[in-house]
Amino acid sequence: MKTKKRVGIITAILALVTTGLVYVYLNQATAASKANQTEMENVVVAISEIPAHVKVTTEMLELKEIPIDAAHQDAFTSIDAVVGGTTTTVLIAGEQVLSDRIVLDAKDSPLAYRIPENMRAITVPTSEIGSIGGYIVAGDKLDILVSYTPADGKQVVLTQFQNIEILEKGPYSAVAEERQTGVPTSLTLLVTPAQAEVMAYATLTGTFHFTLRNPVDTVKQDVPSYGADNFESWKER
Repeated sequence: MKTKKRVGIITAILALVTTGLVYVYLNQATAASKANQTEMENVVVAISEIPAHVKVTTEMLELKEIPIDAAHQDAFTSIDAVVGGTTTTVLIAGEQVLSDRIVLDAKDSPLAYRIPENMRAITVPTSEIGSIGGYIVAGDKLDILVSYTPADGKQVVLTQFQNIEILEKGPYSAVAEERQTGVPTSLTLLVTPAQAEVMAYATLTGTFHFTLRNPVDTVKQDVPSYGADNFESWKER
């Protein structure tokens, strides 16, 4: 009877020990499994090849889950953050979309990406007198007067362009930089293709003068030309 009781106690103890060992083993196995699991991250990738210099649309992109160690630190993780941007280079199918391959903020981007569609940038020469003493900045609006001397020798001045935006000014001449006058040698302007043709002709055959507009004044005036032919009739305007 005592022997059977001892056997029962030993069996119970062994059962408890076994249960404990199994519990410890399962905990260790679970921890090891978790340790071996690769942490993943979603990144934005190109579904197919995306050409350079195109607007990115939702249909061009997808989210792909990859190991976090394989995710580039500059990769986008949201499709919405990319849509509307412009590619600077070709993106191949499956490639992670990186922040330096997409232009999102036009203000901080190269000049070409700041030009609206169907518009052009053109650079014209200027001087301290022609550029309002240098008191102009990118974003200002100008009216552009051009003086011509036709074959008959009778000089005429036209208000040939109105409400033209300055994209950039400069570069500055070496003398201007040393003296810190702030007077650029040229202005880069935003124009239509048709305006660009006229402005190129004016650059070749005329002389520019610029007048600065108030930012809120966008009304175009009907201003007749002035020159030798109507000099006497326009003593005061």
